[in-house]
Amino acid sequence: MFGADHRLALVLLSATALASCGGGEASTATDGSEAGTLLTTTSPTGNETSGSMGESQSETEDGSGSESNSDSESSTAGPTTDDPSDSETTDDPTDATTDATTDAPTTSDSDTTTEDPTDATDSDSSTTGCMGTGTGGDDIDFSYLWIANTSQGSISKINTVTMLEEARYYSDANPGGASPSRTSVSLDGRFTVVANRGSYTVSNYASTEEDCIDRNNDGVITTSQNKDDLVAFADEECRIWTTPVSPAPAAYQGGPRGITWDPGVFNEGTCEYDAPKVWVGWHTSNGIAYMARIDGKSGVQEATVQIDNWPASHAPYGAALDPDGDVWFTGVFQDDLWKIDTETLELSHWESGTGHRAYGMTVDFNGVPWFGEHCGAVSYFDPINETFHAIPGTNSCHRGIVVDRNYQVWVASNSGDAGCGLVQIDGNTKTLVKNHTFDQCGTPVGVSIDLEGKLWMVDYNGWAWRMDTETEVKEQLLVAGVHYTYSDMTGGALKNVFVPE
Repeated sequence: MFGADHRLALVLLSATALASCGGGEASTATDGSEAGTLLTTTSPTGNETSGSMGESQSETEDGSGSESNSDSESSTAGPTTDDPSDSETTDDPTDATTDATTDAPTTSDSDTTTEDPTDATDSDSSTTGCMGTGTGGDDIDFSYLWIANTSQGSISKINTVTMLEEARYYSDANPGGASPSRTSVSLDGRFTVVANRGSYTVSNYASTEEDCIDRNNDGVITTSQNKDDLVAFADEECRIWTTPVSPAPAAYQGGPRGITWDPGVFNEGTCEYDAPKVWVGWHTSNGIAYMARIDGKSGVQEATVQIDNWPASHAPYGAALDPDGDVWFTGVFQDDLWKIDTETLELSHWESGTGHRAYGMTVDFNGVPWFGEHCGAVSYFDPINETFHAIPGTNSCHRGIVVDRNYQVWVASNSGDAGCGLVQIDGNTKTLVKNHTFDQCGTPVGVSIDLEGKLWMVDYNGWAWRMDTETEVKEQLLVAGVHYTYSDMTGGALKNVFVPE
């Protein structure tokens, strides 16, 4: 995807999970608190590992009993777009399916996955002249955290500086059956995609009104103005497109999950990235899974890689790009790791043979995949030696995972050695640094880094914490609903690679 003269180094985070140790993936529950206000600010709490679990521990692996994951709600779509000029591009996603091999591990890409990230960031230094796009320079015009409100079938746009929920959007035409979970923000911060597990669609939203579409030509952008103002799905003009994946997934378990942006190539003349793409995974329950490439601007599904002998009960669970633009992904609870060369669509596959059980996953700026294992250790994959390694002292039930600009690895923990909170690991030494606890901790799920370098941890039970990783000061924000949300929810991890401090 990237030219030799303009290679991008990046981290796209897609941390994914089911429920905690005894449970599995949750789809919906009743809405949480109605408040959306700042609750508390706390100082560092030390190394205590205490924390209580919320009632969401009763979630079942198949999500049964929830209104959002019944087969009757799998209509495979929702409108593809309401812009007449775009309608022909998203009605029938193409099926340029590539039958890829899942044989023994290939090593042809090994030396590209461990390239020195400073080489790539140097080549991108010219982007710092482009301000106000969320990617370059020291000025930040906007920075948002996008949270999936699973029970409501919506996503929230939260200003990470002011800690205010500025807007909320339905994620699908059938919000009650959508069951959104993974969100991913484009490198320039302008667009966010959300994967709807129950309705088998991917929807794309603009961060600011400048990129929204005045579909009714009334000279006004019709869009949500606050957390309580949800515009009808068809009328929301900051929704750019919605695409049903094809072939259709098999029920809720097969619905799209792992999702990540491929930023494209930076155009210094326009200060924009040309030809951005979205990668998303699902399965059809006949032992076949798929990873599709969707055009970021039109929503057209333009290429599809088929993965035979898919071992997992659910769709590809986490997805992330490495510095060479190749996409890595995992199957939940499985001892497997896959990589797609995004230029050739060649598929590589590894098994650890050690009982490795990936849950959340990401790839760091050195091209090293990291995993928060399900009731196991935090681990990583060495792409040069093709070996898996566990971090000692990290036996917990993990979820989301992210790597910051200082090469600290942060992992959400629900229980185990770390208790309820965050696990901090030094990416350089590959050792445990500290277990962080919070005044209120139910079921922490997704973690992300914003454009100021602050860490966000979203709790399933209706709130989010923002933590300054240097001072360890923590601030809590109530966000109404149930939040089963993952991936690069802010896009800030990419800026940490392109514009290092």
